[in-house]
Amino acid sequence: MIFTVEEAALVSSFDHSNRNAALLKMAAHLKLIEDAELKELTRRTVRKLNKLTDAEFASIDFTVYDSDAENEEADRE
Repeated sequence: MIFTVEEAALVSSFDHSNRNAALLKMAAHLKLIEDAELKELTRRTVRKLNKLTDAEFASIDFTVYDSDAENEEADRE
């Protein structure tokens, strides 16, 4: 399953420690999203996540989409 840069960045902004955590967090926030484009992006991403196996999800490195500040902080630790 191929994620767009936008979809991958969206997943990385939630708890993406495992597929179920990402799905639960994104679904919980979906009802709070007012922006139509962001809501559609989230729905599309949730659909893609539902099609993945846990093993497929675990093989994706979402950390490349973390912010530079988070990456710099991790490098210092």
